[in-house]
Amino acid sequence: MMIETPNFRLRSFVPDDLDDYYTQVYGDADVMRYISGGQPRNRERTNDVLTFAMRHEKTYGYSIWALLSRIDDTFIGHCGIIHPGESPEIELVCALGKAFQKQGAGPEAALATFRYAFETVGLEKIIGLAYPENIPSRKGMEKIGMKYVGLTDLYYNATLTMYQIERADWQPSPNFYRLTL
Repeated sequence: MMIETPNFRLRSFVPDDLDDYYTQVYGDADVMRYISGGQPRNRERTNDVLTFAMRHEKTYGYSIWALLSRIDDTFIGHCGIIHPGESPEIELVCALGKAFQKQGAGPEAALATFRYAFETVGLEKIIGLAYPENIPSRKGMEKIGMKYVGLTDLYYNATLTMYQIERADWQPSPNFYRLTL
C-alpha cells in the first residue's frame, strides 16, 4: 500500500526499514521522550514494532506506515492508525525524526491517513493520544481537526490527553492524494 501527498509518501513497512526506523525514531531519546515508555529502544525492540506494524496491516488493512520524502525517498518517520493495545478504538500515531519535525510532515501525513481511514476503510472515528505535557502533539491534533475529549488512563499505562475526529466532522483536503493498493 502507498499513499502519496504533495510532499510525502506513506507506504507499508518492509523489513529493510529497520535501520532507518531505529535511527530516526526508536533510537533517538528526544523523539522517544513522549512515546510510550519515554525511553529509546534497542534495535530488537524496534524490529518488534516493525513486525507488529506489518502484521497489523495484514490483519486490518491499515497500520503504522513508513513516512518518506517524495523528493528523495528519505525515511522521515511513521504515521498511521492502529488499535491501541486490545482496544477496539483506532488511534492515529505519528512520530518523526528530529530533523524532520516542524516542517509540516506530521499534519500532511495525518490528513492523508484520515482520508484513507474514512474513505477507503470506512471508519467512523479516530482517536489521538498524547502525554499532557506534549504540547506540540496536542497542537498538531487540533490543527488537523481533532477535538479534545479529556484525560484518559485506559491506554499505555499512563494518563493521556485524548482527542478524536469523527467521519461526519472530517473534511478531505483539496491537496494531491493518490492511493495505490
